[in-house]
Amino acid sequence: MRTPAARTLADYGVIVRRSWWLIVATVAAALAAGLAYTSLSEEVYESTASVLVLPTAGDTAVQGARTAGQVNLDTEAQLVKSTEVAEAAAEKLGAGPDAGLVSRVSVTVPPNTAVLEISFSADSPEAAREGTVAFSEAYLEHRRAGATASLESAIASATVELDALNASIAAAEDDLDRMDSGDGGRGSVESTLDDLRSQAGEIEAEVAGLQAQQSAVTPGRVINQASLPQRPVSPQAVFNLAAALGLGLPLGLMLAWARHRLARRVAYPTDLVERCELDVLATVPAAVKFQRREVFGAYSPGGRVFSQLRNIVASQLTEDQRVIVVAGVVPGPAASVVAANVATAMARAGDRVTVVAANPSTTVGLPELFGTEPVPGLADVWAGRIDLAVAAQAAPRQPSLSVIGPGAAARAAGPTSEAAAETFAKLAEAGRWVVVDAPPLSCSADAQLLAGHADAVILAVQAQRDAITETAAAAVSMRQIDTPLLGAVLLPNALGPMNTVPAPGQRREITGPRVPTADETPTDSLEAVEDDAMRAATQVLPVVESSEGAPTR
Repeated sequence: MRTPAARTLADYGVIVRRSWWLIVATVAAALAAGLAYTSLSEEVYESTASVLVLPTAGDTAVQGARTAGQVNLDTEAQLVKSTEVAEAAAEKLGAGPDAGLVSRVSVTVPPNTAVLEISFSADSPEAAREGTVAFSEAYLEHRRAGATASLESAIASATVELDALNASIAAAEDDLDRMDSGDGGRGSVESTLDDLRSQAGEIEAEVAGLQAQQSAVTPGRVINQASLPQRPVSPQAVFNLAAALGLGLPLGLMLAWARHRLARRVAYPTDLVERCELDVLATVPAAVKFQRREVFGAYSPGGRVFSQLRNIVASQLTEDQRVIVVAGVVPGPAASVVAANVATAMARAGDRVTVVAANPSTTVGLPELFGTEPVPGLADVWAGRIDLAVAAQAAPRQPSLSVIGPGAAARAAGPTSEAAAETFAKLAEAGRWVVVDAPPLSCSADAQLLAGHADAVILAVQAQRDAITETAAAAVSMRQIDTPLLGAVLLPNALGPMNTVPAPGQRREITGPRVPTADETPTDSLEAVEDDAMRAATQVLPVVESSEGAPTR
């Protein structure tokens, strides 16, 4: 038996086909949500400017930095979003310091470049471009101010040192003026004075260089001016709809899987295999129409299904195994339909078959399907009123097929094991196939009793009508006996006239006192049938040949 672990792609296709409307509805809802989000979202425009960052005197290399070069671009990217730059940009835009501009600016560093790409988002193209320009200018001004301040500090420090040297030079010159040309210390003072003047010259040159750098500070420049955006960057309809589809489709598939696993009624053959652990012998497609209360024609779609079922059953049984019990799950015509059509398929194949109506409570039984009389029947045989050969009636248009109706005798206690064994043995001893239409398993144990004396069991399941739990319980009850359970036959939900109680006018009218019909199931009542009613019923029975060949009424 195939298990869920051996599930194939076709099984998943069945799940999808079973809940296609749920998947479509989920995807449609997701797409509608994505479309609504797109239409309700505020449009956002983004403008970008490229700024080339040049090194200045204040830049120092950072060890282990992600970017190479004297300028650490990661630091500069954070500087663009700093409070000082944001306040300067807000002043240029005429906005307050708490306008939340920092959250609307983004900075990226293209690989292997010294360029910052500064982008600004706004609700209009003009505002986006103005914001980008403002942040670019504010960043460059802030960087220029930082570089200039560093040079000014260096110039101030050098100027202080130069003033000290000039003072020392002036003092040395005064000392030298007070000395005579022949003084012994004059040479030392002159040497010191020369050193001081040399140092002062170096510092003056350094200050001149710093001042030149200060006048030529270039922190960077904008190499790509901010352009006016032509279309919004958000919302993106294509992206939103693709994301909605990407979320809706998996969600729909998960819901379909959950619906499949949580389904309460049998709908597809996979339900029988996976959740009831039943092999599926045959499936009557939903397209097959049950137009009348009769068996399928030999070359009809339904007839081909049951012809194949006959071949499967015959291949799994030996020559000595002849008795097959067909049981339904809940009350209904499913078991009768399967039993009648299996028996007919066997008869068409040249087999001698007797089909037995052991289910008196069905809405449409074997007599309605074959056009035979319900009485006398099996209940009358088990009650000892008639012989088994008398109860067998030849089916119209099928000479090798005999039908035993349910009968009209009261049997409140149901069939006995001895009676069932004796009946099946008599019917099968002549080499005939015996197909038994048994009562439903959900409300009677008679099917299990009958199956105990049979050679094989077939469950008749009706889609969208039989519960999975009841079907699984029926399978378990049949496996508890020694008779092999061949599998199940799945019928569609719509059985046409089979699902309705037959109208009284559809039966052959019987004169005299009213005779209870098989649909009224007198054998299903706990009250005994009166002898007068029985005599009235037997007065109008058709002539049936007995086993001795003498006509019997």
